[in-house]
Amino acid sequence: LSMKISIPGRRIALAVCLSAATTDALTVPSITRRAVDTMWGGRGGDKGAAPFRWRSSSLGSSASSSEDDITSLNSIRSTLIRLEETIIFGIIERSQFCYNSIVYGALCTSDECIMNSADPSQFGDFGEGTDGSPLSFLEYMLFGTEDLHAKVRRYTSPDEHAFFPNRISGPLAALPSPVSTNAVLSDVGGAADINFNDVLLLRYIREVLPSITQGGDDDQHGSTVVADVIVLQALSKRVHYGKFVAESKYQSDPEGYQRLVEDDDVVSIMAKLTNEKVEQQVLRRARLKAATYGQDPLLVSLPELEGEKKNDLAGIVAVAAASAAVAAVEAMETGSLGGKVNPPVIEGIYRDIIIPMTKDIEVAYLFKRCGRDPPEGWYGGM
Repeated sequence: LSMKISIPGRRIALAVCLSAATTDALTVPSITRRAVDTMWGGRGGDKGAAPFRWRSSSLGSSASSSEDDITSLNSIRSTLIRLEETIIFGIIERSQFCYNSIVYGALCTSDECIMNSADPSQFGDFGEGTDGSPLSFLEYMLFGTEDLHAKVRRYTSPDEHAFFPNRISGPLAALPSPVSTNAVLSDVGGAADINFNDVLLLRYIREVLPSITQGGDDDQHGSTVVADVIVLQALSKRVHYGKFVAESKYQSDPEGYQRLVEDDDVVSIMAKLTNEKVEQQVLRRARLKAATYGQDPLLVSLPELEGEKKNDLAGIVAVAAASAAVAAVEAMETGSLGGKVNPPVIEGIYRDIIIPMTKDIEVAYLFKRCGRDPPEGWYGGM
């Protein structure tokens, strides 16, 4: 359905396509990218192990999924674009609660924690971490969630990474045998096992949360950590997809990357990996999506529909979509704080944290892939 509609001071052309693809985009994105982007898989701790087939449509049309397709940049970008919705919706959910620094314990060392700390005696003992330090409420919830998911093989899939990889359980023996697929990432030098979640966790608490929440404590501690776990798992999946990007680019020029790695030339590797045009597209898309999803379309002023148009469902949808689009563009351009989340803040999270961490993981993977450790002090993410 194509139509033109006038909305306070603007005239826009809108094309609305009501299809399965449209409705799927409005829900939490399903994971359907063949062997890598399908289901939680394999047995034991083998990242190359096969995924467990929960439903027959999850793995595509047949078991002959192409590894070349999985590691193509177009395939990877499709997955990363779908993850944008998951991340933005998760941030919107988390932003409705205050910072609630008490749930982060010793992980929270920023000024925000000091200024808005609650009485720590509210919480008891959640046990100890791997280094012997006491677990925070968030860590307790995160570990418990991961341990449950590990039992159904979530972390044997190469695109999933646990925050507590050394403490989670093995898969349940009661599960059926997994579907057989080929490994996608390289095991050379432990490249496939690279895990930046310890860095991500601290940056989320100290950088992301202060930018999306109000200070103080609203006593919604349980809801806070549940929302945190959802955002953290989505962010982890997003940044660690850098390993698939790196593998794809390595396959396109193995000799070139091998030479740069042997020279410890991190700067040239980073330059070779960087696509400024694509990064700018990601930033603009993240800002637009934040502006769109942060608006309630039912609260946007709609043009009046008269006569038979009142019963025209397609017309009503088109008008609502047009109104929401105008509001989203205005929010994106002005950085309006009237929505549920500030679009420039989401853009900043992608620009300052998500994209740089993804590229750092790419660099680390390429060094391991080429049989060397990255040079000491190369990583500047913290």
